[in-house]
Amino acid sequence: MVSLSDYLILSAIIFCIGLVGIFVNRTNIITLLMCVELILVAVNTNFIAFSHFLGNEAGQIFVFFILTVAAAEVA
Repeated sequence: MVSLSDYLILSAIIFCIGLVGIFVNRTNIITLLMCVELILVAVNTNFIAFSHFLGNEAGQIFVFFILTVAAAEVA
């Protein structure tokens, strides 16, 4: 069974990859936006994990709002 700490570790790794990508490559705007998307995926993973383990749907609702903002960012 996957525990909450496993999700949080995975989310922290994805978040750090996004941060490293932002600091390493500041010249290419496409890569910069992809790194921002990685950071948003890490935040969404945290929201979903806490929502599942706490039995509250509020985290999942926040994820829908974040995905809407990310889709508007891409457009």
